[in-house]
Amino acid sequence: MSKETNDSLIIYENSSDNKNRYALGTKGKNTLFCIGINPSTATPKDYDMTMKLLKRFAEINNYDSWIMLNIYPQRATDPNELDKELNTNIREKNIKIIEKYIHDNSSILCIWGNLIKKRKYLKICLLDIYNVINKKKKINWLNIELTIYGNPRNLRGKKIVKGLNKFDISNYIKNMKIT
Repeated sequence: MSKETNDSLIIYENSSDNKNRYALGTKGKNTLFCIGINPSTATPKDYDMTMKLLKRFAEINNYDSWIMLNIYPQRATDPNELDKELNTNIREKNIKIIEKYIHDNSSILCIWGNLIKKRKYLKICLLDIYNVINKKKKINWLNIELTIYGNPRNLRGKKIVKGLNKFDISNYIKNMKIT
């Protein structure tokens, strides 16, 4: 679903049964893309805390829009409820949708945190996403800060700040242990 509002387009792509959300946000001329671990319950009419924080981070950092994407698109308010095994169908659709939105010169804020360790397949999904995005030119990978384990910290509980940090995703991927 997409619809026009003022200067931006509302983006909302989810499965027909609403069990998976692939993209949520607004698309303008200068979009901050964000990659988290998995979506929760947010919709265009009812943002959750992460969506509210992301919208504010984008505004403060001079982006006119934002789109939330995820490593794995299954909706779960508790990451312990994520599929025990990888669902390749939703993974493939997720990658296609990410590829549809990310373009040359995109800015991507990484916020998956330590939840990347929650399921073995999450690192594989991230690697797949990276390989698709890495084909683009001049991607501006960002984070707020890193956890003690070196993962890009989630937005929750973070003070909204102007200025985001460069994130060396290539080095992160190179050192990521997929086990």
